[in-house]
Amino acid sequence: MYLETERLILRRMTAEDFEDFYEYAPDPERCRMMGTYPLHSRKEALEAFQWLLFNEKRFYAIVLREENKVIGDIEVQNYPEEAVRPELAGKTGRVLSFCVSRAYQRRGYAAEALRALIGYLFESRGVDYIVSGYFDFNGPSAALHRKLGFRFFAVSDVPLPDGTHTRGTETVLFNPSAPEVYRGEVSEK
Repeated sequence: MYLETERLILRRMTAEDFEDFYEYAPDPERCRMMGTYPLHSRKEALEAFQWLLFNEKRFYAIVLREENKVIGDIEVQNYPEEAVRPELAGKTGRVLSFCVSRAYQRRGYAAEALRALIGYLFESRGVDYIVSGYFDFNGPSAALHRKLGFRFFAVSDVPLPDGTHTRGTETVLFNPSAPEVYRGEVSEK
């Protein structure tokens, strides 16, 4: 996948992107918001980066076009079969997770990147729905999901690397042109 927006490029992450990744990935707040282990050293960051690069085939860089600088990343995964609710059975879904460096937040980059990716998945890939989530302590992510039209889908108790747990909220966005996708109300129970 390669997508361009007014200010960004979304493309496959490459080994050459490590230095940019290393600028934002070890940030303790980023690790907390992503639910990942803290990265305490360059070696740990490199190991995490290489694992993502070689194991997550849909690990994409969010690149600031003018500077050719990676400012964040997006992972796209298939929605796991065992997690599919009956109303989504037989449909094609993807799961998105994303982050933007704190140095580049509050400038609309995440929304711009996600709009491009959502359009690509719905229009070019024929995906029926997209699921994305956030931890309940991540208010900016919750607001972004609402802004993009995602609706509540499910909650879960998520174990964190420090041994604590938090509530995770999953949201769903349905492809408006997929005629048979469930469009009923999804409510919190």
